Amino acid sequence: MSAQPGRVRHPDGIDLVLLQGRVRPERRKAINSAAANSGRSVGLYLEDLVLYLEQNGGLPVFPKINRQAEELPIQAAS
Repeated sequence: MSAQPGRVRHPDGIDLVLLQGRVRPERRKAINSAAANSGRSVGLYLEDLVLYLEQNGGLPVFPKINRQAEELPIQAAS
């Protein structure tokens, strides 16, 4: 049974795996809202989103993030 009454979920008997990741609260709210407005569980919404992306050019591959340490402004000694 779906966690939210009235939402469509994956059919029973389908092989599913857990997918987790931490996101900002506003991203979570956006996904939950889109899933609810689509009448789907979050899991089914994410699966349909990936399928949609695959059918329309594929999942984007983003450039690697260079998390360089921020330089602190240190004044020269007088």
